Amino acid sequence: MKIVKKILIGLALVFVLIIAAAFILPVVFKDDIKAAIDKEIEKNVNADVVFDVNNFSLSLFRNFPSVTVEIKELGVFNRAPFEGTPLFVIERLEAEVNLKDVLFGDQLRLKGITLVDPQITIKVLADGRANYDITYPSTDTTTVEEEPSSFSFGIDHWEIVHGEVIYDDASIPFYTSIAGLNHSGSGDFSEKAFDLKTKTAIESITVRFDGVEYISNKQAVVDAVIGISEEYSLYTFKENVTRLNDFALSANGWFKMNPNDFGMDISFSSPENTFKSLLSLVPGVYTQDFGKIETKGDLAFSGFVKGTFSDTQMPAFNFNLKVDDAMFKYPDLPTAITNINMDLLVDNKTGVIENTLVDLKKLHLDFGTNPVDARMLIENLKDYRMDAQVKASLNLAELGKMFPMEGLNMAGLFSVDASANGVYDSLKKIIPAVNVAMALKDGYVKSAEFPLPLEKVRFTSSVKNTSGKMAETFITVTDFGMVMDGESFGGNLSLQNLDDYTWDLNAKGGIDLEKITKIFPVEGMTLAGKVKADLETKGKYSDVEASRYDKLPTSGSASLKDFKFTMTDLPYGVTISHADAVFDPKKIELKNTTGTIGKSDFAVSAAISNYIGYVFGNETIKGNVNFNSTLLDLNEFMTDTETTETTDSASMGVIPVPQNIDFILHSNIKTVKMMDFVISNAAGDVIVKDGVANLNGIKFNLLGGAFTVAGTYNTKDINHPLYDFGLKIDNMSVQQAANSFSIVKTYAPIAGLVNGNFGTDFKISGELGQDMMPLMNTVNGSGLIKVAQAALTQSKLVSGITSLTKLSDADNVTLKDVLMSATIKDGQLSVKPFDVKFGSYVTTVSGTTGIDGSINYGLKMNVPAGKLGAQFQGLVNQYTGGNNSTSEIPLNIGLGGSFTDPKVTLLAQEQKEQVKEAVTAAAQEKGKQAVQDLLAGEKPKDAINSLLNPKKDTTKTAATDSTKTDLKQDAQKALENKLQNLLKKKKN
Repeated sequence: MKIVKKILIGLALVFVLIIAAAFILPVVFKDDIKAAIDKEIEKNVNADVVFDVNNFSLSLFRNFPSVTVEIKELGVFNRAPFEGTPLFVIERLEAEVNLKDVLFGDQLRLKGITLVDPQITIKVLADGRANYDITYPSTDTTTVEEEPSSFSFGIDHWEIVHGEVIYDDASIPFYTSIAGLNHSGSGDFSEKAFDLKTKTAIESITVRFDGVEYISNKQAVVDAVIGISEEYSLYTFKENVTRLNDFALSANGWFKMNPNDFGMDISFSSPENTFKSLLSLVPGVYTQDFGKIETKGDLAFSGFVKGTFSDTQMPAFNFNLKVDDAMFKYPDLPTAITNINMDLLVDNKTGVIENTLVDLKKLHLDFGTNPVDARMLIENLKDYRMDAQVKASLNLAELGKMFPMEGLNMAGLFSVDASANGVYDSLKKIIPAVNVAMALKDGYVKSAEFPLPLEKVRFTSSVKNTSGKMAETFITVTDFGMVMDGESFGGNLSLQNLDDYTWDLNAKGGIDLEKITKIFPVEGMTLAGKVKADLETKGKYSDVEASRYDKLPTSGSASLKDFKFTMTDLPYGVTISHADAVFDPKKIELKNTTGTIGKSDFAVSAAISNYIGYVFGNETIKGNVNFNSTLLDLNEFMTDTETTETTDSASMGVIPVPQNIDFILHSNIKTVKMMDFVISNAAGDVIVKDGVANLNGIKFNLLGGAFTVAGTYNTKDINHPLYDFGLKIDNMSVQQAANSFSIVKTYAPIAGLVNGNFGTDFKISGELGQDMMPLMNTVNGSGLIKVAQAALTQSKLVSGITSLTKLSDADNVTLKDVLMSATIKDGQLSVKPFDVKFGSYVTTVSGTTGIDGSINYGLKMNVPAGKLGAQFQGLVNQYTGGNNSTSEIPLNIGLGGSFTDPKVTLLAQEQKEQVKEAVTAAAQEKGKQAVQDLLAGEKPKDAINSLLNPKKDTTKTAATDSTKTDLKQDAQKALENKLQNLLKKKKN
């Protein structure tokens, strides 16, 4: 007993520890768990797996005695080439594992899985790459014998709640989407043979193959028992029913997955034999009131799929559909569609798709008293050998008594009688012999949204071909006409020879666009205006291809009045008050065209030639256009992107210049608004040709300055648009230029602190970015900049210089009648020497500004010796011995660093040379004065001694004696030479 007691105590302790661990471990070690999972995912999975370890939990109580693992908000997102595609996203995933297996078993048995709100998107590209292939390929080629798994599937239950599945396979091509998927099932996957039991309900399913939609937004319910055996490769259909809307289908047979193909022998039939179930598949019929529709008639549906499916083979297939003596009638409508009979067979005995037979032996139905009959036999899908006929006569007024058409009234007698017999071969240019006759008399259409009807609609048309040769096809539409609110429109068309389309068309009349859109509304768009046209055109397509446009007689006239156009996603409306056009085969003349686009107005006249070649052959269209406007607001045409600063120019994108347009645009625009700029009095010519816009003497006023622009804007390479302009500007504010133009802001940031106006004659070129702004590293330019008068104060540059020189009266920089020569190359602005004034001190400036904001300038400033600070005065005294006989000293100042953090330095060695030269020049001046005194009567020796031995300043130290001696020797030698020259001249 003690032993048993110890065992029970031990088991209880283990059980308690397991329960505690279930709560504690995920909390205590959640970061370690997350890191370990992330590491394994990164090593094995080529996708982004997103989850939060806080959303991971274990529970012993939810499905006791099973352990429940729960993960919330898990997502798997693809990488290239499926970036951003969510492969698998789920709100909640639960898995149940038997606790007994956890404690004592050698295998973990998965008992249940629940997926809540899963979204599964499977995509396969045309080259076969699939987004579900997210594991890295193994580099280990060693074959290892697999050991028995310690994990088994013995699922008691699985469930999908409100799932969404998309399968998009471009390699087939096949597409299906499932929404509102609710599914449950069970099966013991640990058995060699077992039954899989499933129940599925789908709110909406769409199936599309090779561009054809076979199932559109249908509801589906599937209850099935499927036997699984032979190592999960053989699937046997047992009890099963599949419903699409109300149409039921059951299947019998088997499906087997072989190593290289799929084998199958499946037969299917409809367990129900009512016509109403088939009617539920007709688009627009299966609504909430479907149950109230009165029907009768018998339905028989059956078929099979049998054989092998692989990359090179298809199984044989067959299905039959028969409807006998059916009818249906909508509630509250007086007339039924009766005598519905159909017999359809689709049969393929070989599995070769070209050998498919489609035989619609009979189709008949009566729309009230209006019969419709059709039959069609297509013997194969290779040359489409066919024999078909359709014949119908419909009183459109009676359709409203059979189908719910709320708000729409129709009337008129429509008839069709068509037959086709023969083969279709596009390579041999053979079509079936056809004979089609269609007509509409006294047509009438009225919409509840608009009170004016479309009346007296009529046409007679025919299609005839007796030989099967495309060249012998004749199509006619005669006596087409309609009337709307008293405005008539009519025309005739003759089209023949489908090898070389030959047409003859004439049309005349007026159309009220607003009334047309009321009858045939277009969502999100309003259209108004009255069009009148009288045109004729005829010709052959071979003449179009050969550019023989003179053989395409086209002439007529058209006018448009009170045109209005708006769209919900277009931020501006378009109006045309009036427009007249006259055209012939050579040109179109546009006259008297005025209107608005948003806030902008325009008046246009033009002569456009080669328009037929432009429309049909993508040839170059040519024109001469006059464009006048009082306001052109370009901001309305840019993408509406709100920013906290100015309008985002990046939203514009590169404005392309078409390659196949050769236009001369003469423009005269009073005001242009673009971003924050207001341009006035813009006039000049723009020549558009070969993808390049040439601006020829464009003149305008901007920011107070007068501009003249000539040059090119080139978008032949749309990824690298180029500009090359000659730019003349007069009397523009320096500060406004710096604040408005990125090139000035980049290369001359100091301009933002300068008060005054400037002018320039500058050539500039470079590349534009995709935001239509200059790429600074591509800018090249050169030219002259003229400044009549300007001033600079309160700059770090100025304060740095005054701090270095100790000049208290040099903090105001002025420019007057300055002419600067500047170049931009390799990311640098270079300025040749020009003069400014720091206070009253003339200063010569030259140097460079880099694209990175760096500056490197040299300043030469002439300053009276007595004005210098102690540092500079000491340097001068080294050469003068304290005698400030020198009137001005040139200072050499270096300006480096950046505009925001300038570094001001004295160029020491150069400065010494400048001081020495200044003192020498002063000494030479004194020597000249001495000689003049000599000639005036003073003894030469006294004059020289007076010069070389001035009155000493006893306050100076002996440190200057050596320098003074050298200076005296140099001065003495210079004076002696000067004296000898003067004496020789005197003697002569």
